[in-house]
Amino acid sequence: FDGARFTFYAAGLGACGKTNSASDFIVALNSAQYDGGAHCFETITITVNGETQSAQIVDECPGCPFAGLDFSAGLFTAFAPESVGVLTGSW
Repeated sequence: FDGARFTFYAAGLGACGKTNSASDFIVALNSAQYDGGAHCFETITITVNGETQSAQIVDECPGCPFAGLDFSAGLFTAFAPESVGVLTGSW
């Protein structure tokens, strides 16, 4: 999905039933694609400004647009400082 919107959130107990920490490379998937947990624990590849990281789907993001993801703080800062707030990329 190109042109996807990425934000970050405070990790914890995710909708997939696992507790995660801010340093884990994890994402919350938008509700439209979360599909009741059908993609829990799948690994995806994310690219932002030519930088690529892998992350696991562990949560749902009700406020994210279609194709949008909410990153753990650790994953977000692998791409940019938290002060940037929002990133655009693909996965």
